Amino acid sequence: MRAIIIAGASVLAACTMAVSGGESASSAQGCQAEAVRTWDVADGGAYIINASSAGPDCQHAVATIVVRDGQNDVLWADALAVQHTFGLNEASTPAAMRTALEEWIGANTTIMTASELPQWLANTSEPQSGEFPFYPEPEWNDRAAYEEVRARNAPMFCYVQGMESMACLALEHGRLTKIGVQSFPG
Repeated sequence: MRAIIIAGASVLAACTMAVSGGESASSAQGCQAEAVRTWDVADGGAYIINASSAGPDCQHAVATIVVRDGQNDVLWADALAVQHTFGLNEASTPAAMRTALEEWIGANTTIMTASELPQWLANTSEPQSGEFPFYPEPEWNDRAAYEEVRARNAPMFCYVQGMESMACLALEHGRLTKIGVQSFPG
């Protein structure tokens, strides 16, 4: 009988560990962090950019970025594995992650408007930008369409999307469209 009680207690303990995930004190905290900023564009519009992270710990967290208009409609959303996102991958605590998220959505100074995208010269296979290539998304992978986007000079928002690149979005007609990816040395 005593063996049955001990076996039952062992099974109960194992079930409790499975339900709780067997979390240690450090991973029980998780990696919940958030940062918010306003993106003011030249036409007077203001957009809210929210970044957040969630996960069992910061190394295994997922970061999300959401851009909303003045009516709180979502114009863009993306989710990325923190461990594969430059700048976020080094955060090891929720406080460090909050700082990293603030920097991630911070000042958009790389490409402010579509006219600052690299020029795509005639008789070349892609836009020319020296050591930092820009790769248009498939829908813009036509020189004429790409150059039309540049000519419209739409506001741009770029954010790191991996270890060696940034996603660049153009704001036109109340929506964000991914124009392409700007690479950087990694």
